[in-house]
Amino acid sequence: MSRNLELRSTFQFSGEGLGTLAQPQESQLNPKSQASESKELINKNNYGVATLMSKAIFSSLGPEMQEMTESYCSKRLASVINKGFDPASNLLSVRDAKSSLEHFEFNSENAFNAGVTSKFYLREGAHKGHVILHVPAFVPEQELNIPKDATNFKICARLISVSDFERNGEQVAVSNKVQHSKVGIYETTMLPVLRIPTQPLTAQLTIPTGGSIHNDVSAVLVLGIKFYAYENSKFSFRPEHGMMKIMTVH
Repeated sequence: MSRNLELRSTFQFSGEGLGTLAQPQESQLNPKSQASESKELINKNNYGVATLMSKAIFSSLGPEMQEMTESYCSKRLASVINKGFDPASNLLSVRDAKSSLEHFEFNSENAFNAGVTSKFYLREGAHKGHVILHVPAFVPEQELNIPKDATNFKICARLISVSDFERNGEQVAVSNKVQHSKVGIYETTMLPVLRIPTQPLTAQLTIPTGGSIHNDVSAVLVLGIKFYAYENSKFSFRPEHGMMKIMTVH
């Protein structure tokens, strides 16, 4: 399906933040000062785009997964995305930071890689924006870092779309506003913490965009483990013990 470029959102960052685009005024600066000012504005715009991408990921996690993240994690994620941008390129994509984003931990004090030894397998589905997740049988008490009071856990996943952005001079425009910040959700039922193997799990996650996502959109898969304690006849969420990371970016 073709995109109507006239619907793109275009913006420019200023000292006051995200604002409307204004006509440039003639500058009295010398060429070297103008080049320095232009580079500074491009750097600021790049970080602004990285912040919007980070926000798209965080806003798609949902309340419980957001509670599992450490303080200033969204800024740390934006910094990782920003460092992946090519200053010489007019295309800004979250895929630029793929190698740094994959295995990005949302809580460095309770890292997923340190607390989970069970295996998770991913396979691309029928089209872009479709992923098949398989979790073989595993023993929770042996392969998860279980908090002392936890009696149950859930495996959760979010497949999130993040649009590319295009730079035209000092202006930046979102490439695909329609398919930006959509999310496919998977979450298991409440699973008990036991010394016996779980049942194997297979799940399909699809970004709800009415079809395959376009080449100007990336898919970010976030995987997490939530812990709960059963007390007073109800389950109580333990966000401080949750573990979550970015599995893949494509």
